[in-house]
Amino acid sequence: MSLSGALYTAAAGLNANQSLSRVTAGNVANSMTEGYARRNAVLVSSSLGTGGVYVAEVRREVDSALIRMSRNENAKMAEQQAVHEGLRDYTLFLGQPGDGTSPAEKFAGFNSSMTTLVNMPSSTAAQQGVIYAAEDMATSIRDASDRLAGIRADVDMEIRYEVSDLNDLLYTLRDYNLRMRDFEPGSFEAAAYQDQVDQALDKVSGIVDIRVTNTSDGWVNVFTTGGAALLEGDRVQDVTYNAGDGTLFAGTQEITAHDPSVRGIEHGSLAGFSSLKRDIIPEFQLQLDEYARGIIEAFEGADASLTAGQAGLFTDNGFAYDAANLEGLASRLRVNEAVHAGSGGSAWLVRDGLGATAPGAASSVVQIQAFIDSLNEPMGAAAGTGINSNVTLADYGAEVVTAQGTATSRAEKNFNAARSAAEVIQASRQNVEGVNIDEEMQNLMMIEQSFAANSKMLTAVAEMLDTLLAAV
Repeated sequence: MSLSGALYTAAAGLNANQSLSRVTAGNVANSMTEGYARRNAVLVSSSLGTGGVYVAEVRREVDSALIRMSRNENAKMAEQQAVHEGLRDYTLFLGQPGDGTSPAEKFAGFNSSMTTLVNMPSSTAAQQGVIYAAEDMATSIRDASDRLAGIRADVDMEIRYEVSDLNDLLYTLRDYNLRMRDFEPGSFEAAAYQDQVDQALDKVSGIVDIRVTNTSDGWVNVFTTGGAALLEGDRVQDVTYNAGDGTLFAGTQEITAHDPSVRGIEHGSLAGFSSLKRDIIPEFQLQLDEYARGIIEAFEGADASLTAGQAGLFTDNGFAYDAANLEGLASRLRVNEAVHAGSGGSAWLVRDGLGATAPGAASSVVQIQAFIDSLNEPMGAAAGTGINSNVTLADYGAEVVTAQGTATSRAEKNFNAARSAAEVIQASRQNVEGVNIDEEMQNLMMIEQSFAANSKMLTAVAEMLDTLLAAV
């Protein structure tokens, strides 16, 4: 090797060591930085014929397959978390059979008061006991319905927030795309921006499940797994939400979750909130409305004293049941004011019927028994409740509480399973992308040795040149 070749090789080695030192120092400094992927400098031999090496690329140590799996599992976890957290507080409020606070327990108390009345029909205290128990039961059903309405409002708000965050992230990614043009592929700056891009994509995957493609110049394109475009180069398809019917759009393309007729989303927090809004909460509400309907109709149908259109013991805000006005009935369930003494009512009406104009025989139990018998008739619950139509009114409350509690338990189980899967994949991804301090320290020692060797070569060449010059 000529002296000039030796000089070039040593100088190239020192330059390469400088880049290697920068990479390793960056890895160590960012070992605890969230979203940082370990860097590796790729060395190649010089093609100039003078020997030496140079850093051709600063490469991020990532595994594209693990990244896809991680984002997919993250989307599934976020979906199940949204459902679980949306139902958890409501179910705690609803209670469960046997706890003394659930609508089923309130119904049991009302049923017990009716049994007391049939044995003591002339007792004013027993009549008042039925009225108090009826109020207690109606209140528990109204409160459950109102709580559910509150959950629905919260879900609507969460969807709006998630849509806003999603659009912000998409525009951030668009800006990253535009700024990536300013950096040489494989440079330190490009690697740093790619970290930010991946972090933004990870956040997007928590909101909607996505498919990502990369262009040759480093730009990212983002699509739903159904194929609808969210970001293509510098063009963002704004995501919008229609609160009326719960539909979602990306630009003009509908992406409503779990709708097989569109290019919809399947997972992510938006999918979870959409399930709550479009499926779970409406089913829960129908179960409560059917409960209120069954109670009102049972006492209207069993009350021989009523005329057409006259309200019975339980009412729809004071009116008789109207089949065309079922939605939200649970929140309007009221005990007839006619039995309230404070409103000028008469407690004896629970014995003789709400349509009675004068007290009947004090010992008569005919109407009371008819009321009790109606409680053991099949409810005929709507198919959308998921509850067998043959279930009686006496058992329906427990069925509702059990069904809604089971749905919440299933949501919790699904969330825990999804979280475990996401954590396993994330740990594997971290093992690939994360920084191992021990390994970096070993690299620094090798860099130091290489630097010393190249420095020694420069010293040796300098001494040779000095000797040659002195001999001239």
